[in-house]
Amino acid sequence: MIYEERRTLAHPKSADDYLKFCQTELFPELRHLGADPISLLSGLIGDPTNQHLQITAFEDMSVWEATQDKVLPLSNSMVIKESVRLIKPIASRPKSKVSAEDQRAVYGCRRFTINPADLQDFVNSSQNGIWPRIESQGACILGLWSTVATTQPMEILLLTGYHSPTHWEQTRVTSREQTDVDQELRLNESPLRSRRMDISEMTWVRLMQAHWF
Repeated sequence: MIYEERRTLAHPKSADDYLKFCQTELFPELRHLGADPISLLSGLIGDPTNQHLQITAFEDMSVWEATQDKVLPLSNSMVIKESVRLIKPIASRPKSKVSAEDQRAVYGCRRFTINPADLQDFVNSSQNGIWPRIESQGACILGLWSTVATTQPMEILLLTGYHSPTHWEQTRVTSREQTDVDQELRLNESPLRSRRMDISEMTWVRLMQAHWF
């Protein structure tokens, strides 16, 4: 599988129209062509509300290429600018299908830059250290990806779902809510969290609102 990360800045007055277009025209057409849109997010905290992020799965490059001249012209009048890059899954998420039980209202869109030599260490620290603890608190990892091209440094994209911004705050390692978390999960997480912090050259996060379809 290969994934497309599409960042779209819609005209402010067209932001709602663009979301409707994605849900009623763009995504059905993508599915018809064999693609699988898995997320549609818009800015909540850190980005304007007319900034959108879409992640779409493709079986291979030929399917991705087949969509390019069929769907882009449809949204030209609503879009200020777009950027697209191809990304690849590097962990146990994303799942093959995002079930209703896994869907959340708010997503933390976190980006990291790391040395490519540390990639497997980064993945292990995330999925075996940090994820079990935050998912025990009701969060849900949508996916972890790296860029298809290997660069120095390499950028990593992590999307984690929460029920609300307050829920996101409650899962922070410094939150008072941590006293109710299983102590074995916390003990297992601590060294792996420290390791991920050590190998992350930079990291930053935005909270985004999900629009399910």
